[in-house]
Amino acid sequence: MGETDYNSREPVDVEAILEALESGEADQIVAIAKEAHPGDVEVAFERLEDEDREQILDQLPAEVLSVWADYLPASDVEHRLNTLPETERREVLESLSDDELVDFLQEVDEEDRGQYIDLLDAETRQISEDLLKYPEETAGGRMTKAMAVVPEHLTVKQALDVLEAIREEAELLSRIYVVDQHQRILGKLRLRDLAFSKWATPIRELMDSDQISVHAMADQEEAAQMIARYDLMALPVVDDEGRLLGVITHDDALEILEEESTEDMERISGIGGQSDFAYLQTPALTHFRRRFGWVLTLAFLALCSGFVLHSHEHVLTQYYILSLYLPMVVAAGGNTGTQSATMVIRAMSLGELDTREFWRVIWKEGRIGFLLGTLLGLFVALQIQFLMPPGLITGSLSAWSVALVVGTSLMAQVLTSTLIGAALPIGAKKVKLDPAVVASPAITTIVDVSGSIIYFTLAGMIFG
Repeated sequence: MGETDYNSREPVDVEAILEALESGEADQIVAIAKEAHPGDVEVAFERLEDEDREQILDQLPAEVLSVWADYLPASDVEHRLNTLPETERREVLESLSDDELVDFLQEVDEEDRGQYIDLLDAETRQISEDLLKYPEETAGGRMTKAMAVVPEHLTVKQALDVLEAIREEAELLSRIYVVDQHQRILGKLRLRDLAFSKWATPIRELMDSDQISVHAMADQEEAAQMIARYDLMALPVVDDEGRLLGVITHDDALEILEEESTEDMERISGIGGQSDFAYLQTPALTHFRRRFGWVLTLAFLALCSGFVLHSHEHVLTQYYILSLYLPMVVAAGGNTGTQSATMVIRAMSLGELDTREFWRVIWKEGRIGFLLGTLLGLFVALQIQFLMPPGLITGSLSAWSVALVVGTSLMAQVLTSTLIGAALPIGAKKVKLDPAVVASPAITTIVDVSGSIIYFTLAGMIFG
């Protein structure tokens, strides 16, 4: 994402932006574009009805589209571009920094991509084609080539002359990379290191030896995690031979982490696929398609619980008091299993653990599950023994035997569910699946089945 300076702009109320957009008056739209930050405009666009948004896009001046292009969905930008003359289309595309432009080109349909590339000048076209070689979700697919680079043999004065020539193109001048003759990173400089040093000083004496970088084919999430871990303004991206290709800036890292967090949250909730639109802009049919697969699969998987209940129908008939506590045993497993899975997935997303720590995680979560299950089982057993309303326990059963069944079942269910919640995400990672896919809905359904089996098995053993 480019570093256009909006610091001088005051925040504008979203309602005021909506009013200007919905007026349909070009002068009001231009005025709000000069006044409002594009980030606020993005929020306003997300609240528009489809029909209103298309009408506004159809009359959006090219100069305004150039300012807002990186903040609007690619489909909206493309919609307006297709109605503009060729010169204005070129103007909008060339207003984007190289990474913004590539983001747009990656999101449009592949068959339409060529027509936009043909509008670019030779240098921009070459840069775009170079960046498009990398998959969208890799470090190379998110980097920018608009960086400050100086060769190692320069003095401070010579380095400042180089930077002056590229100051309009570079996204980030606060970090300047020093490279050798093969474009390999030797270290980096800060602009203030140059500003407060004598002009004749060799830059090798001022640079640090930091050579932290990420490979161009590494996952974008790994790059974002490195930026956070090492507190970087930008992260260099290199090829197989260690040559500097570009950088990922801190604002792009924030965007990547937001995307990955949203994706994990949706998958944890059993929502498949991806959507490039805000919630209100996503059609209901798209929401349906993304949710239906998991819901249907888990519904059939939940039938297993029904078969377990059916196979133990005689136990429920004879000891109907068990039906009172079955939902609690099952729910406790779902809750603790989901908690365990959430903690493990978060730790893996932050790079705090990987598949090699499987048994350490199992040991830790096993102890947690045992403590939770024991305490919960004890409380429920005491409730049954001393606070059970009279008349609920009939026949040959005693409060003690029911307390033993329910308390032991709770302890076993919580322990088992915690272990399942910890093991499934790591196991998924081991076989190259997204850990979030096996989370909340799947774990809840699995432990529903396991809870029923544990409950009735223990009841059969204790009641004879």
